[in-house]
Amino acid sequence: MSNHTPTLSAENKELTRKLEFLHLDFLELFTLHKNMVENESGILTSLYLEKLGLLQLELLEKQTEASRLKMKMKLIQAAINRDEQPNLKAIEHEITTRLEKYYAQIQAQSEALDEAKKVLSHLIPEEETQKLKELFRLLCKRLHPDLNPNLTEEEKDLFIKVKAAYELQRLSELQKILLYLDDSNQEKLLLISSDEKVERIIHLETQINNLNLKIEQLKQSFPFNMADLILDEDKISQKQEELRNQIKSAEEYILKHSEIIKIMSDE
Repeated sequence: MSNHTPTLSAENKELTRKLEFLHLDFLELFTLHKNMVENESGILTSLYLEKLGLLQLELLEKQTEASRLKMKMKLIQAAINRDEQPNLKAIEHEITTRLEKYYAQIQAQSEALDEAKKVLSHLIPEEETQKLKELFRLLCKRLHPDLNPNLTEEEKDLFIKVKAAYELQRLSELQKILLYLDDSNQEKLLLISSDEKVERIIHLETQINNLNLKIEQLKQSFPFNMADLILDEDKISQKQEELRNQIKSAEEYILKHSEIIKIMSDE
Protein backbone atom coordinates (compact mmCIF):
# COMPACT_ATOMS: atom_id res chain seq x y z
CA MET A 1 0.00 0.00 0.00
CA SER A 2 1.30 3.44 -0.86
CA ASN A 3 2.10 5.78 2.00
CA HIS A 4 1.58 8.89 -0.10
CA THR A 5 -1.31 11.22 0.69
CA PRO A 6 -4.02 10.72 -1.96
CA THR A 7 -4.64 13.46 -4.51
CA LEU A 8 -7.56 15.60 -3.39
CA SER A 9 -10.02 17.62 -5.39
CA ALA A 10 -10.21 21.39 -4.96
CA GLU A 11 -13.58 20.93 -3.22
CA ASN A 12 -12.14 18.37 -0.79
CA LYS A 13 -9.22 20.68 -0.01
CA GLU A 14 -11.64 23.53 0.67
CA LEU A 15 -13.62 21.29 3.02
CA THR A 16 -10.40 20.41 4.83
CA ARG A 17 -9.48 24.08 5.16
CA LYS A 18 -12.94 24.94 6.49
CA LEU A 19 -12.90 22.03 8.93
CA GLU A 20 -9.48 23.08 10.25
CA PHE A 21 -10.79 26.63 10.73
CA LEU A 22 -13.87 25.35 12.56
CA HIS A 23 -11.67 23.18 14.79
CA LEU A 24 -9.75 26.27 15.89
CA ASP A 25 -12.92 28.31 16.32
CA PHE A 26 -14.56 25.57 18.39
CA LEU A 27 -11.47 25.13 20.57
CA GLU A 28 -11.29 28.86 21.24
CA LEU A 29 -14.94 29.07 22.24
CA PHE A 30 -14.99 25.82 24.20
CA THR A 31 -11.97 26.77 26.30
CA LEU A 32 -13.33 30.31 26.76
CA HIS A 33 -16.69 29.01 27.97
CA LYS A 34 -15.06 26.40 30.19
CA ASN A 35 -12.78 29.02 31.74
CA MET A 36 -15.67 31.43 32.31
CA VAL A 37 -17.72 28.76 34.08
CA GLU A 38 -14.98 26.99 36.02
CA ASN A 39 -12.60 29.84 36.88
CA GLU A 40 -13.63 33.38 36.02
CA SER A 41 -17.10 33.09 37.51
CA GLY A 42 -15.76 32.05 40.92
CA ILE A 43 -13.01 34.66 40.91
CA LEU A 44 -15.28 37.53 39.83
CA THR A 45 -17.91 36.52 42.39
CA SER A 46 -15.28 36.37 45.11
CA LEU A 47 -13.85 39.77 44.14
CA TYR A 48 -17.36 41.26 44.15
CA LEU A 49 -18.04 39.84 47.61
CA GLU A 50 -14.64 40.94 48.90
CA LYS A 51 -15.18 44.53 47.77
CA LEU A 52 -18.92 44.93 48.40
CA GLY A 53 -20.20 41.81 50.12
CA LEU A 54 -19.40 42.78 53.70
CA LEU A 55 -21.21 46.11 53.36
CA GLN A 56 -24.12 44.42 51.59
CA LEU A 57 -24.34 41.90 54.41
CA GLU A 58 -24.33 44.66 57.00
CA LEU A 59 -27.03 46.52 55.07
CA LEU A 60 -29.16 43.36 54.83
CA GLU A 61 -28.83 42.83 58.58
CA LYS A 62 -29.82 46.46 59.31
CA GLN A 63 -32.74 46.38 56.86
CA THR A 64 -33.96 43.13 58.38
CA GLU A 65 -33.76 44.62 61.85
CA ALA A 66 -35.63 47.71 60.61
CA SER A 67 -38.33 45.46 59.13
CA ARG A 68 -38.54 43.57 62.41
CA LEU A 69 -39.09 46.79 64.34
CA LYS A 70 -41.67 48.04 61.86
CA MET A 71 -43.64 44.79 62.19
CA LYS A 72 -43.32 44.86 65.96
CA MET A 73 -44.63 48.40 66.15
CA LYS A 74 -47.65 47.52 63.99
CA LEU A 75 -48.47 44.40 66.02
CA ILE A 76 -48.18 46.27 69.31
CA GLN A 77 -50.39 49.06 67.96
CA ALA A 78 -52.94 46.51 66.77
CA ALA A 79 -53.10 44.99 70.27
CA ILE A 80 -53.49 48.45 71.82
CA ASN A 81 -56.29 49.25 69.38
CA ARG A 82 -58.08 46.13 70.61
CA ASP A 83 -57.60 47.29 74.20
CA GLU A 84 -55.30 44.33 74.83
CA GLN A 85 -51.98 44.11 76.60
CA PRO A 86 -49.40 43.35 73.85
CA ASN A 87 -48.07 39.79 74.14
CA LEU A 88 -44.45 40.59 73.35
CA LYS A 89 -43.32 36.95 73.32
CA ALA A 90 -45.98 35.99 70.79
CA ILE A 91 -45.23 39.08 68.74
CA GLU A 92 -41.51 38.23 68.58
CA HIS A 93 -42.33 34.67 67.52
CA GLU A 94 -44.61 35.88 64.72
CA ILE A 95 -42.02 38.36 63.49
CA THR A 96 -39.28 35.73 63.48
CA THR A 97 -41.49 33.43 61.43
CA ARG A 98 -42.28 36.15 58.91
CA LEU A 99 -38.62 37.09 58.51
CA GLU A 100 -37.25 33.56 58.19
CA LYS A 101 -36.29 33.97 54.55
CA TYR A 102 -34.35 37.15 55.35
CA TYR A 103 -32.43 35.43 58.13
CA ALA A 104 -31.69 32.61 55.68
CA GLN A 105 -30.34 35.19 53.20
CA ILE A 106 -28.10 36.65 55.90
CA GLN A 107 -26.74 33.19 56.69
CA ALA A 108 -26.20 32.37 53.01
CA GLN A 109 -24.42 35.65 52.34
CA SER A 110 -22.21 35.17 55.38
CA GLU A 111 -21.22 31.71 54.11
CA ALA A 112 -20.60 33.14 50.62
CA LEU A 113 -18.19 35.69 52.10
CA ASP A 114 -16.27 32.92 53.84
CA GLU A 115 -16.09 30.97 50.58
CA ALA A 116 -14.91 34.08 48.69
CA LYS A 117 -12.00 34.50 51.10
CA LYS A 118 -11.08 30.86 50.55
CA VAL A 119 -11.19 31.17 46.75
CA LEU A 120 -9.04 34.31 46.66
CA SER A 121 -6.49 32.80 49.04
CA HIS A 122 -6.02 29.77 46.77
CA LEU A 123 -5.51 31.49 43.42
CA ILE A 124 -2.65 30.00 41.41
CA PRO A 125 0.00 32.30 39.82
CA GLU A 126 -0.86 33.87 36.44
CA GLU A 127 1.99 32.01 34.70
CA GLU A 128 0.64 28.68 35.91
CA THR A 129 -2.89 29.70 34.89
CA GLN A 130 -1.69 30.35 31.34
CA LYS A 131 0.07 26.98 31.19
CA LEU A 132 -3.09 25.33 32.45
CA LYS A 133 -5.17 26.97 29.70
CA GLU A 134 -2.66 26.09 26.97
CA LEU A 135 -2.48 22.45 28.03
CA PHE A 136 -6.23 22.18 28.33
CA ARG A 137 -6.67 23.65 24.85
CA LEU A 138 -4.11 21.23 23.37
CA LEU A 139 -5.70 18.21 25.06
CA CYS A 140 -9.17 19.29 23.94
CA LYS A 141 -7.88 19.42 20.38
CA ARG A 142 -6.89 15.78 20.64
CA LEU A 143 -9.60 14.40 22.90
CA HIS A 144 -12.76 16.45 22.58
CA PRO A 145 -15.47 14.20 21.01
CA ASP A 146 -16.83 17.01 18.82
CA LEU A 147 -13.41 17.29 17.16
CA ASN A 148 -12.61 13.58 17.27
CA PRO A 149 -15.75 11.52 16.60
CA ASN A 150 -13.89 8.18 16.54
CA LEU A 151 -12.38 8.27 20.01
CA THR A 152 -11.69 5.00 21.77
CA GLU A 153 -13.26 4.33 25.17
CA GLU A 154 -9.85 4.93 26.74
CA GLU A 155 -9.60 8.33 25.04
CA LYS A 156 -13.12 9.25 26.19
CA ASP A 157 -12.10 8.39 29.76
CA LEU A 158 -8.96 10.47 29.34
CA PHE A 159 -11.04 13.47 28.30
CA ILE A 160 -13.13 13.15 31.44
CA LYS A 161 -9.89 13.15 33.45
CA VAL A 162 -8.68 16.19 31.49
CA LYS A 163 -11.82 18.18 32.39
CA ALA A 164 -11.57 17.14 36.03
CA ALA A 165 -7.88 18.08 36.23
CA TYR A 166 -8.61 21.46 34.65
CA GLU A 167 -11.47 22.19 37.03
CA LEU A 168 -9.22 21.30 39.98
CA GLN A 169 -6.33 23.31 38.46
CA ARG A 170 -3.98 20.32 38.50
CA LEU A 171 -1.31 21.26 35.98
CA SER A 172 0.86 18.21 36.64
CA GLU A 173 -2.04 15.85 35.90
CA LEU A 174 -2.65 17.51 32.52
CA GLN A 175 1.05 17.23 31.74
CA LYS A 176 0.99 13.50 32.51
CA ILE A 177 -2.01 12.94 30.22
CA LEU A 178 -0.29 14.84 27.41
CA LEU A 179 2.83 12.70 27.74
CA TYR A 180 0.70 9.57 27.66
CA LEU A 181 -0.98 10.38 24.35
CA ASP A 182 0.60 9.12 21.14
CA ASP A 183 0.54 11.55 18.24
CA SER A 184 0.77 8.78 15.66
CA ASN A 185 -2.73 7.63 16.49
CA GLN A 186 -4.34 10.99 15.75
CA GLU A 187 -6.70 10.97 12.78
CA LYS A 188 -5.57 12.97 9.76
CA LEU A 189 -8.13 15.36 8.31
CA LEU A 190 -6.83 14.81 4.79
CA LEU A 191 -7.79 11.14 4.91
CA ILE A 192 -11.43 11.75 5.83
CA SER A 193 -13.97 11.47 3.05
CA SER A 194 -15.73 14.56 1.70
CA ASP A 195 -19.11 13.37 2.97
CA GLU A 196 -17.76 12.92 6.50
CA LYS A 197 -16.10 16.32 6.37
CA VAL A 198 -19.43 17.90 5.43
CA GLU A 199 -21.12 16.12 8.36
CA ARG A 200 -18.42 17.31 10.76
CA ILE A 201 -18.65 20.86 9.45
CA ILE A 202 -22.41 20.95 10.01
CA HIS A 203 -21.98 19.49 13.49
CA LEU A 204 -19.23 21.93 14.46
CA GLU A 205 -21.12 24.93 13.13
CA THR A 206 -24.07 23.93 15.34
CA GLN A 207 -21.81 23.49 18.36
CA ILE A 208 -20.09 26.81 17.72
CA ASN A 209 -23.43 28.61 17.52
CA ASN A 210 -24.48 26.97 20.80
CA LEU A 211 -21.24 28.01 22.49
CA ASN A 212 -21.57 31.60 21.25
CA LEU A 213 -25.08 31.70 22.69
CA LYS A 214 -23.96 30.28 26.04
CA ILE A 215 -21.07 32.73 26.25
CA GLU A 216 -23.34 35.68 25.46
CA GLN A 217 -25.82 34.54 28.11
CA LEU A 218 -22.99 34.29 30.64
CA LYS A 219 -21.79 37.80 29.81
CA GLN A 220 -25.28 39.13 30.53
CA SER A 221 -25.54 37.35 33.88
CA PHE A 222 -23.89 37.74 37.30
CA PRO A 223 -20.98 38.06 37.94
CA PHE A 224 -19.88 38.84 34.36
CA ASN A 225 -22.37 41.70 34.02
CA MET A 226 -20.67 43.27 37.06
CA ALA A 227 -17.10 42.96 35.71
CA ASP A 228 -16.84 46.66 34.79
CA LEU A 229 -17.83 47.61 38.33
CA ILE A 230 -15.65 44.98 40.03
CA LEU A 231 -12.50 46.05 38.17
CA ASP A 232 -13.05 49.82 38.46
CA GLU A 233 -11.81 51.10 41.81
CA ASP A 234 -13.54 54.48 41.42
CA LYS A 235 -16.90 52.83 40.78
CA ILE A 236 -16.30 50.44 43.68
CA SER A 237 -15.54 53.34 46.03
CA GLN A 238 -18.72 55.11 44.91
CA LYS A 239 -20.79 51.97 45.45
CA GLN A 240 -19.24 51.43 48.87
CA GLU A 241 -20.16 54.98 49.85
CA GLU A 242 -23.75 54.41 48.68
CA LEU A 243 -23.97 51.28 50.81
CA ARG A 244 -22.54 53.08 53.86
CA ASN A 245 -25.15 55.82 53.46
CA GLN A 246 -27.92 53.24 53.24
CA ILE A 247 -26.57 51.53 56.36
CA LYS A 248 -26.52 54.85 58.19
CA SER A 249 -30.15 55.54 57.21
CA ALA A 250 -31.18 52.07 58.39
CA GLU A 251 -29.36 52.61 61.71
CA GLU A 252 -31.19 55.92 62.23
CA TYR A 253 -34.51 54.21 61.52
CA ILE A 254 -33.66 51.44 64.01
CA LEU A 255 -32.71 53.91 66.75
CA LYS A 256 -35.84 56.02 66.25
CA HIS A 257 -38.29 53.13 66.17
CA SER A 258 -36.62 51.29 69.04
CA GLU A 259 -37.42 54.28 71.23
CA ILE A 260 -41.01 54.42 69.99
CA ILE A 261 -41.53 50.71 70.63
CA LYS A 262 -40.03 51.07 74.10
CA ILE A 263 -42.61 53.71 74.94
CA MET A 264 -45.51 51.79 73.37
CA SER A 265 -44.72 48.53 75.16
CA ASP A 266 -43.48 50.07 78.42
CA GLU A 267 -40.28 48.02 78.08
